[in-house]
Formats: sequence, structure tokens, C-alpha cells
Amino acid sequence: MPLPKDLKPIHIKKAVAYVEKQTADLIDLYLEQANVFSAIVGIFGVKGLHAVSPYKKHKHPDVAQQRFPDLSLNGRLNPPPEQALESKGSTRPWAIQSHYNHPGWYVVWRYLVDTTESIKPGHPVVVWRVDVVFLTADDWKYEGSKAKEGKGGRTHTFGVSNPAQKLAGAAAYILPGITVKNGKPVLAEG
Repeated sequence: MPLPKDLKPIHIKKAVAYVEKQTADLIDLYLEQANVFSAIVGIFGVKGLHAVSPYKKHKHPDVAQQRFPDLSLNGRLNPPPEQALESKGSTRPWAIQSHYNHPGWYVVWRYLVDTTESIKPGHPVVVWRVDVVFLTADDWKYEGSKAKEGKGGRTHTFGVSNPAQKLAGAAAYILPGITVKNGKPVLAEG
């Protein structure tokens, strides 16, 4: 499985532990606004990788907070796409969405909220898979806004065309005992 230069599976595994630990006390936020919680999972993914890997958070706050990339190899300010890393949190097993269609590496923290802590005792937030994939501008498709005056709606986004196909073999971390059934992660039998 290809990974960005100098990013190792141990970095991802340590960052998974950090994401799970830091989000454990924020379950109420998930129950109120799941999309905000997904953004927070992505933010903690950035902090985790910044702490344990050679990929460092972008030094310019405007770029780090709202643009691309979240991280770059050794903190480079204008990295080539091959050394740029964007972090996303998602409850969906395949989809990847972004407000930009930049080429670069994307790390997607696939998580679920388990308030019963049945999957991993002591962990109400479980990262069950981390996908790491290099995407080009051609991998993205524009998803226009449905916002209308007086009616609300969301801003425009880009989604990855054929994400299950694009993500085949891109899992850098998989929690044993989880499978996808009917589009949802569930405990596997056996």
C-alpha cells in the first residue's frame, strides 16, 4: 500500500490512538452536529500526525485552517502535491468530500460513535479504518450547492468519483473485527 514519503504505519496507528482519546469527551457534539464532529476528528488527525510523524501542520494559520494542505513533509510552505497531506474525518465507509479539488494525499479517518463502548471498551469513538490515497484534480467531481435565498442549503463541494474503486487497497489502518454491511461499519462475526 503506497503512503506519502516518510509516513509510516506506526505514525498512523499512534495518531488513531490520539484521535480516539481526544474525541472521547466530545460525544455530545456528535449527537448535536455530526458534520462538525467529523471536522474535529480531522483536526485531531492533523494534531496526531504533527506530533508523531515528519508531516507538520502548515505554519500559515489561514492555509492550515481553511485551505490546502493541512500538513506537509517537514512543514514545507509550498509543498508539491506528493508532499501535501489533507486530513478528513468521516462516518461513511467510502465517500470523500472537500471544498477544494486539490491534488495531493488525503488521510480519511473512518470512525464510528459507540456509546456502549462494546467495540473497544473505554473508547466511545472508534477509528475503524484510515484511508490514505493520492488524488489528482481529475479524481474529483464538482457537487454544486443546493443553497437558495431564504431556503438555506450547503456550500459547494467536490466528491471523489467512484470512491470505493479509488480507495481499493488504500487502507493504511484497519481495526480487526469490523466489516461494512449495508453501507455501515458493524462488528464482524467470528
